[in-house]
Amino acid sequence: MPIAQMSHESPGRFSHAFQWAGYLLGFAMGGFFDGILLHQVLQWHHLLSGVQRPGLQDLRVQILADGLFHAAMYAIALVGLWMLCRARGELGDANANRWLLANALIGFGAWHVVDAVLSHWILQIHRIRMDTETPLAWDLA
Repeated sequence: MPIAQMSHESPGRFSHAFQWAGYLLGFAMGGFFDGILLHQVLQWHHLLSGVQRPGLQDLRVQILADGLFHAAMYAIALVGLWMLCRARGELGDANANRWLLANALIGFGAWHVVDAVLSHWILQIHRIRMDTETPLAWDLA
């Protein structure tokens, strides 16, 4: 049986397409939250702020990296919307809105875990606050 056409026999049982739509949309929203609020509005960091190579410290390169990051988040959001469209028949099911929101919140949280572990601690390409003596405190908060 195709993913988008899984049975709805038991209440609260949704297809993988419906569930992953929520995860991906939440993940993309987490990336947009980070990119828009921290990179653009507050300007606490850019995607490559922690990379010390001279060519990458140019603000135009930093903004380009942020833009490519946003393009990736748009691609993830579009996949999530496509999956939601495939599973649109489930939107009328009982608790579908709550399930979609719950999965989006899981995706939003997953974004922040991936960002903290990968970008901040393993790759060290940026921290939440680049201009502080205690960047780990900001990362944990």
